[in-house]
Amino acid sequence: MRRSELTRHEITGVAAVSCFLALLLLCLFAFSFPAPPILATRNPAQSDSHGLGQRSGHVHAWVQARQALPYVNGEALDPRQYLPLVFKDYYRLPPWSGTARFGFGVVVNPVEEYGVSLLGAQWYNNFRFRSDPPPLFDLEYVQVIRLSETGYSPSQEAIETYALAQPGTLWLIGNEPDAPLQDCITPEQYAPLYHELYGIIKSVDPSAKVAIGGVVQATPLRLQYLDMILDEYQSLYGEKIPVDVWNVHGFILQEKRDSWGCQIPCGIDDIDEGVLYGVDDHDNITVFNRQIRDFRKWMKNHGERNKPLIVSEYGILFPSSMGFDEPRVESFMLATFDYFLDTKVSWLGYPADDNRLVQAWSWYSLDDDSFEGNDTHSHLFDPDTKQITDLGTAYRNYTSSLP
Repeated sequence: MRRSELTRHEITGVAAVSCFLALLLLCLFAFSFPAPPILATRNPAQSDSHGLGQRSGHVHAWVQARQALPYVNGEALDPRQYLPLVFKDYYRLPPWSGTARFGFGVVVNPVEEYGVSLLGAQWYNNFRFRSDPPPLFDLEYVQVIRLSETGYSPSQEAIETYALAQPGTLWLIGNEPDAPLQDCITPEQYAPLYHELYGIIKSVDPSAKVAIGGVVQATPLRLQYLDMILDEYQSLYGEKIPVDVWNVHGFILQEKRDSWGCQIPCGIDDIDEGVLYGVDDHDNITVFNRQIRDFRKWMKNHGERNKPLIVSEYGILFPSSMGFDEPRVESFMLATFDYFLDTKVSWLGYPADDNRLVQAWSWYSLDDDSFEGNDTHSHLFDPDTKQITDLGTAYRNYTSSLP
């Protein structure tokens, strides 16, 4: 009896090993296509844990050598497409690494109308909920639930249906809830809405990632607004607000009531002025760095350092008539890419990401070519011709030069 049981175990073990070897051979076959030769590479320098990180030089050249891969109708096929479906997710880029960090925001047309695969990005949102985002290979759709004084959009049923069908989705609860021209709700209104929505999403999909809505920028007034949310949540529910992914926007705008810029956070009524940035500060990389660090310091002070941070919207809103021509916009965008990738702070960054301050970011925008009636140069694709712009080409060149 004992001998026969051992034999059955041996047979089972041999079968398991055989299955494993067969799958391993299949994976090796799928990855056996020669890698495209690298025509140009980005030359990163070691970053300083106390500064922005200095570079010895940049090479942002578009790598065109895809001829080693098989083609169908002129498009190179990714060998991972031949893997069994159950294995595909294992061979995706890990979260917060490589081009998986790069994203964009869509405003004018549906994303499927553009050749966004050229960009090398891996996530995007359109600042609202979409029940049917297109199945673009390796491009993740991040859902945004919009908030207002009367509640939230979409409905609970729509949220539950999507969360059940698409487990592991990242959900942003609100879009600039602090901003008078966006969701504009008070901290007292935000806390119960977040509590309700977090419960709805997690009850259907425990693997979902839930992020707080991104405030316009990390200034003292905006951090005060977040403090008020945390205090209100603690008061209502007797516990710390549960956040899987922290989220902030990265604009640099004046804070002055009834003036240009981002005004005063909704619910803060006893202050009329915050940080009075000027127009030329809009692309100041030193200010940009300070705001990101200030948000990470705020996270650390609230015991949230061991959480990822994303910048889900940032860019240049001002037109060339205010000094922001195409070269200036491109220079800022590439400088922020360097900053995000290279800035590591041993006592402040996310430990699981080699102490980087930011894990993923989304450029504004894919296709918005105007702001308040003025032509701008921050769009990666032309919304009318659907063709990639010079800025989109610079984005593409940067991501293609990464390892």
